[in-house]
Parts: sequence; structure tokens; C-alpha cells
Amino acid sequence: MWVSVKATALSTFAVITVLALPLSAQAETLKFSGEVKGLTDGIYRGVSQTEGLPQYIAGAQVAYGKVFVGTLFKTMRDRTTGVDNQTQALIGYKTKVKGVDITARAIYKQYNGVRPGIDDEFMEYEVNLGRKLSDKLTGKLNLAYSPDNYGNRAKQANFVEIGVDYKLTPRLSLQAANGFRHVENGTDYTSYLAGATYAVTKTLNASLTYTHTDKADLGDKYGDATFITLSKKF
Repeated sequence: MWVSVKATALSTFAVITVLALPLSAQAETLKFSGEVKGLTDGIYRGVSQTEGLPQYIAGAQVAYGKVFVGTLFKTMRDRTTGVDNQTQALIGYKTKVKGVDITARAIYKQYNGVRPGIDDEFMEYEVNLGRKLSDKLTGKLNLAYSPDNYGNRAKQANFVEIGVDYKLTPRLSLQAANGFRHVENGTDYTSYLAGATYAVTKTLNASLTYTHTDKADLGDKYGDATFITLSKKF
């Protein structure tokens, strides 16, 4: 039943965005893009998805005007559930209103390799806002919601994170963020992030990031982590 509900939700979102094409993308052409990443620890929203092991991510996207669709693959590791990777299908809309960059996405996430009986798929809806506060400082807000999150007992889940990006030099920028994660019947936690990103080339970035949560006593998954990320855009 829930699978059909998720499929209906994604289909409805797709219909809305397709109907918006004539208004938002007149005289536009298809634009293809891709990105690959390597992380020394698969940290996502403050916690590790790989039990401290490296993570590899690859994604592709096609945009037509303000509307885009895409797919993503990431390696994972969780000996409790058996998951070893995640695949995504997404559709979204990107615009700018009164100086605020807005990106909204509906994402179908599939966890692969999990043990029988574990809920391995769900829908998530995400909105990212960004606004330049000065020539060098940008404020960011990330909002995410899932009506039935991954796992046996987990139900509704949400994530809120506010952050800033400061451009120290044309190639070097600094980041800081504070987030809160709520999972019904799961673990709530607050996350903190500090990092630096260096643009090696126009399409290759290297970053060093430190993360911390207030639930480090629950194990390494929620503990402090310092990791390196290399990302290449195409």
C-alpha cells in the first residue's frame, strides 16, 4: 500500500512540474550534468552512513529550464540492517525569488541489501534556500521531511539545518552549520558542522569537514568525525 502511495506522490509531483514547463522553460534546451564524490567517511546530516568507512557517490541530472530530474547512487554500510548501498530517483524545481535561491526536490530512496522484513524504501521532500548576505557571506537553510522514514519502527522524520558559507578567497570558502534531526520512534539529535572547501579547478573541489552531534554516547555512528571529500562535476 505504501509503495503505491509513494509512487502516486512522485507521479503527482512529476505532472505538476511537466505542466509548468511551458511557463518556466520557454526556448530552453536540455542540460545534462553529473557529479562523482569520494568521502573518507560517509557522513550525512551529522551521522555516518558507512560505519566510518569511505563512501562513493555518483549522480546524474537533466534539466529543462527550472525543472530537473536525476538519479543518484551511494555506497553504505550498516551491519544492523545489512544495507550496502542506496539508489535515488528525484524530480525538482529550481528558481529565485527576491534574491533567495530556492531548490525543491521530491526524492524516492531505495536501500539495497537489507535483511528481509526491513522497510527499505521511502519518499523524502526537501527544500534548500540560499541568500547572499554580503559579497562573501551566504546564508543557507535546508528543510527535509519524510512521512514514513527508513527502518522498521521509524515513521515521520524531518531535518532542519541552518548554515553559512564564507568566501575567504576566490578559491577557498569556509562553512558552518547547525542542524536538528527528528525521527518518530527513532533517535533525535542535534548536529554541528565546520569545514573548508578549496576549488582545485572549476569542476574539482576538495573539502575538510568536522562534525559533532549531541548523541555521541550512543556509539561511533553519532560520534565526532573529521573527513575529506573530493568532488568532480561534469
